[in-house]
Amino acid sequence: MSIGLSRDFEELEGLSLPWERLRGKTVLLTGGTGFVGRYLTQALCHLNARKGLGLELVLFHRGSTELPYFDPAIRWIKGSITEEFLPGGLLPDIIIHGASPGNRRSIRSRPMDIVDTNILATRYLLECAGKHGAQLLFFSSAEVYPRNRGPIPETEASVLAEQSTQLTLYGSCKLAGELLCEQYLCQRQVRCQVVRLFSIYGPGEALVSGRCFPDFLRQTMENRRITVTGPGTQMRSFCYLSDFVSGLLYVLLKGEDTVYNVGNEDNTSSILGLAHQMAVLSGNCEVVGPLVQSSAQVDSLVPDTTRLRTLGWVPKVSLEECIRRCLESCTGIGRESK
Repeated sequence: MSIGLSRDFEELEGLSLPWERLRGKTVLLTGGTGFVGRYLTQALCHLNARKGLGLELVLFHRGSTELPYFDPAIRWIKGSITEEFLPGGLLPDIIIHGASPGNRRSIRSRPMDIVDTNILATRYLLECAGKHGAQLLFFSSAEVYPRNRGPIPETEASVLAEQSTQLTLYGSCKLAGELLCEQYLCQRQVRCQVVRLFSIYGPGEALVSGRCFPDFLRQTMENRRITVTGPGTQMRSFCYLSDFVSGLLYVLLKGEDTVYNVGNEDNTSSILGLAHQMAVLSGNCEVVGPLVQSSAQVDSLVPDTTRLRTLGWVPKVSLEECIRRCLESCTGIGRESK
């Protein structure tokens, strides 16, 4: 494990949470081979070992993929997410459903996977949760919201479904998954929690994902020049992975069966502002652009995390530190400019 990840996980270890609620639990996680899921799994393995939780982590993967990592607490199962892929004897206490294409390139190349993971698999896992009395946590997205000028408070999925007219396929499928969770909670009393992710970044993400943060990281290493191809005025709240995982743990261990925004509005910046800050921290790279003129249309996705903060959650990693840690994980230069 890298020094950076060890530091992250030790910070998570220090959270004031009722860890005993995890003791002896079987946790099923889909999406454990992805960017966020892999980090979450490694964090859970660290917490399990350091706190003696006795967790069993059951991770799903496609049969065609190789197992990316091993830990004594992990049990891998394989199959297709469009089928009933869980072994008959598996009795999960907690189901974390994080499987879904999430970046621009994977969404474009595998659009039907969005339907399969967020709708078909979500219903199957909700049935499983109801059968075994498990707690289900569903990864949704800020893409279920319309663009807004200010911090966006949580809105119930059924209300968003009535209001939304311009969602992408990705946002529509995430909202459909939320609607399923809402129905199973209301009609069948299945314990369901939804976390809506806002611009999560950190070590381990492919630098060719098509998202601005890793794209800028790659450009700093390849040619010392960051190119802002769009207008650069889009406002985003950049949240470091460890802050997302701590938010998820607060929801899982202290939250109610409802929807939570998980992001870091303290780290709000325009895309152009991010480019300039990353250029300075990486060693005064040149910033080219923006190459497209700004329009009057609002493009802002910034969360209101009051509901999550009420549980005691406080983000720890500033945007500057987020950039430094990501630079450090990629190049080792993130600390030299400090």
